[in-house]
Amino acid sequence: MHHPREILFQILCVAASLLLLVMSLLYGVRITALNQQAAAAKASVEALREENEILRVRAADSCSLEEIERRAREELGMQSLSAEQIVRTDFAG
Repeated sequence: MHHPREILFQILCVAASLLLLVMSLLYGVRITALNQQAAAAKASVEALREENEILRVRAADSCSLEEIERRAREELGMQSLSAEQIVRTDFAG
């Protein structure tokens, strides 16, 4: 028959081992969840970078002289000046 202290020691060793096993499993689950969050964040950042580039190009295009002239003609119905419509004035003398 085993001594009660030996049995208690064996029970404590098994309990400690089980505790370590459960903790390592829980940390593994947490690490997996964090890795999934990091992957989702990276995908979100990449999507935002692509959207930012599209918006940057649109902003640059909307500020170009060609785009302003196109919108003036197509959306506002404006026309380019003819030579007869241009009046030059000399204020120097």
